[in-house]
Amino acid sequence: MSLKVSVIVLSLNGEKVIRACLDSLIQTDYPNMELIVVDNGSSDKTPLIVQEFSQVRLISLPRNRGFAGGNNVGMSNATGDILILLNDDTTVHPDWVKALVTTMESDPHIGIAGCKLLYPDGKTIQHAGGLINEHGLSNHYGKNEIDNGQWDKLMDTAYVTGAAIAIRREVTQILGFLDEGFWPIYFEETDYCFRARKAGYRVVYVPGSVVIHHESQNTGMGSSGFFYKYHKNRMRFMMRNFTFDQLIHAIEPEYRWMKRIPRNNIEFVPLIKAYLFNLIKFPLLLLNRWNISLQDNSRKHEYLKNKGHQ
Repeated sequence: MSLKVSVIVLSLNGEKVIRACLDSLIQTDYPNMELIVVDNGSSDKTPLIVQEFSQVRLISLPRNRGFAGGNNVGMSNATGDILILLNDDTTVHPDWVKALVTTMESDPHIGIAGCKLLYPDGKTIQHAGGLINEHGLSNHYGKNEIDNGQWDKLMDTAYVTGAAIAIRREVTQILGFLDEGFWPIYFEETDYCFRARKAGYRVVYVPGSVVIHHESQNTGMGSSGFFYKYHKNRMRFMMRNFTFDQLIHAIEPEYRWMKRIPRNNIEFVPLIKAYLFNLIKFPLLLLNRWNISLQDNSRKHEYLKNKGHQ
C-alpha cells in the first residue's frame, strides 16, 4: 500500500492564487493523499474559496501565526506518513507527489526532499536545491537558468526551499516541528534541514517533482521589511547551526560583504537593525542553541528506544 501523504497549503490573503493552487492539487496523480489548507488569519475571501473544494480540509486560524506557526498547526493535524508543505502561490505537475514518495521510499535515510521549482514561464529554474555560503547568505542551484535538463540529477543539498518541501513523519518525531522563533518568515526550513542532517538524515533535491512558483508579493520581496526579516533570521540561523569555528570565520567575509553595500541602499539600514537586534539577543540565542541540541538528542534517543521495543 502506498504511503499516505498530507499536503499542507499555508495561505495568508491568498484569494488571487489559492484557487489555481488547489485546482492543480486535485489533479495530482497519487492515490493516498489528504489536502489541508491552513488559513493564517486572512482578511480576504481565501477561506470562502477553499470551502468550494470538497476534497480539502480547511483549518482557519484567528491570527497570522507566521510560516512556522501556521505550518506547525497543519502538520499537527495531518495524518500522513509524509508531510508536504506547499506555498499557496504554486501550481504543481500531476506526478509531483509520486516523484517525491518514490525517492523517499528508496532510502529510509532520506528525511527531507525538495522539488524543482520553476518560474511562471515554466522553463526558467528558481530552485534546484539550496546552498548556504560562509556567512549564512542563501541561494539556489540553477536559479535563473533555462531548464535544459542540467539539474535533472537527484542530489543531496544543504537545504530545500519551504515553498515545496516533503518531510518524513519520523523526522518530526525526532525534531518536533518548525521553530516558531523565526517569526514571521525566513530560514525556518533551512534551520530544519540543517537539524535533520545533524540527526543523520539526508536532505535531497528531487528533479522529477516539478512545481511552478508564482511568488506572490505577501512577503514584500525587496522592501526594507523583507531585508530586516531576512537578515535577522539569517543571523539567528547561523547562531543555531554554525559551529563556533564557522561563526568566527564568518566575521571577516560578513564585514567585507557589508562594506560593499552603499549607505543609501534600501538594504543597509535593515541590515544594521538586524545586527543590533541579534547583538541584544545574543545570550538568549546561545541558550536556545544549547536547548535545541539537548531536545533533539533527547527525542532521538526516546524515538530509537521506542522503535527498538516495537
